Amino acid sequence: MTLRRFAEKVGKPSVFPSVKLSTRLFYEHNLTTHILPVFGEVPLRSLTRDGVQKWLHGKFSAGMSWNSVRHLRTTFGTLLNAAELDELIRQNVVKKTRLPRRIHSEEPPLVSLDDLKSLLKELPEPFRSIAGLLILTGLRIGEMLALRWCDVDLTAGTLRVRQTVYEGQFDTPKTKRSRGVVPLSPIAVQILGLQKQGSGTSLIFSSATGTALCRRNLLNRRFRPTAVRLGLKGFNWHWLRHATVSLLAAAGAPLGTVQTLLGHTSSEVTREHYIHAASSESRNAVGRIEELAIDPNGPKSGRRPKSPKL
Repeated sequence: MTLRRFAEKVGKPSVFPSVKLSTRLFYEHNLTTHILPVFGEVPLRSLTRDGVQKWLHGKFSAGMSWNSVRHLRTTFGTLLNAAELDELIRQNVVKKTRLPRRIHSEEPPLVSLDDLKSLLKELPEPFRSIAGLLILTGLRIGEMLALRWCDVDLTAGTLRVRQTVYEGQFDTPKTKRSRGVVPLSPIAVQILGLQKQGSGTSLIFSSATGTALCRRNLLNRRFRPTAVRLGLKGFNWHWLRHATVSLLAAAGAPLGTVQTLLGHTSSEVTREHYIHAASSESRNAVGRIEELAIDPNGPKSGRRPKSPKL
């Protein structure tokens, strides 16, 4: 059996539907665009570790990002796991491959307060409210668009993340940590209070017919054109998540607090992808190093070293 035939008979109808819709569509894109054009006509038992390894390195050498190569490997490996379980192959050769050496890219630029103010000023309602709440809560866009009035307690100043929405289909949030109570600031409560009040399971932000808004249309038709007009480079939904973390870091929020608010499963995810702003604790530490290195007498006893003025 060739890889293409197995993908059509088993992978697409049985394996991929077991994951979330967004992941399934991503897997199918990787399969159709990258994997099948190269390995589609190869019999399953003829796939080799060296062949897959050269292909992965070739993708990376051609300019594909390390993360994209990793996702290709995951998609391919998931498909061959099913073939191994069905005893169509003796072993999953993709598991034996290694990813190329990772070259860390430059950290994304800090999102300034002026950029945020400019964006919020230019966006019309209800898009201004959506952006403001994303920044103030750290929610993912799918979680924000899936919020219902029964999820919000304006008196207590909290909201509960119960669902996410993608391509009109509702599902559980991305991680278990996402499903929790999120505190609302007074301004966030005010923003929600100004929305057209619904009740029960009606969506807070919806189309004229009450259906969920499309994140792709919001980005391409409303948010990105505004960002381009303002000169904000690289704008996407993660840009707003970066904005949240920049503000939390500037306020001196501990890493654990940032992790909780963003719904990450581990602090490493938070640190790797989002922590790129110097917190007040970091500034104090740098100030102490400066005093120890420059002052021959060392820090004065009983006195806390001053942080450098940046």
